[in-house]
Amino acid sequence: MLNLIKSKKEMKFKNLALFYIVLDSILIAVTSAFGSVELLNSQVAFICSTLILFASYFGYKSRVKNKSINYQLSEQEIELFEDDIDEQTQELDTQDSNNKNDKKPAKFRKIDILGAFKPLRLISYLILIVAFFALLRQGIFEPISFLVGLALMPLGVFIAGVFYGRK
Repeated sequence: MLNLIKSKKEMKFKNLALFYIVLDSILIAVTSAFGSVELLNSQVAFICSTLILFASYFGYKSRVKNKSINYQLSEQEIELFEDDIDEQTQELDTQDSNNKNDKKPAKFRKIDILGAFKPLRLISYLILIVAFFALLRQGIFEPISFLVGLALMPLGVFIAGVFYGRK
């Protein structure tokens, strides 16, 4: 049973990799028609956005895996949750005493930012910044093709979500 689940996950990953190879091939075909500089800019941006995507995926995957194995919250997270509960009860008390029709302001959760500071993700963003400045310094930066290369990754995630969501 476990092997069947692993093989399904590997198949989904292979399908997703094939999907991005097809998207990259389309990007190469379109941008090469405009010139080699545009091709270079779009490929640099696409590769950097792919690195960011996979770094984010592996960072969050390891975080979820670690949390599911341990089933225990760290001291910092317990304090955060206790603070949230204390703040919520205080807000409810003050809200009941003041006015029930006032809307609560959106709260910033400290726990949500922990995934943003994973080393692989930070390195991926650093690579994107260095690549941007390298293209700019060489005088071959083309913003439109660079943005097309960057935008293809989120667009691909959306298309894959819609496509695989129907199955």
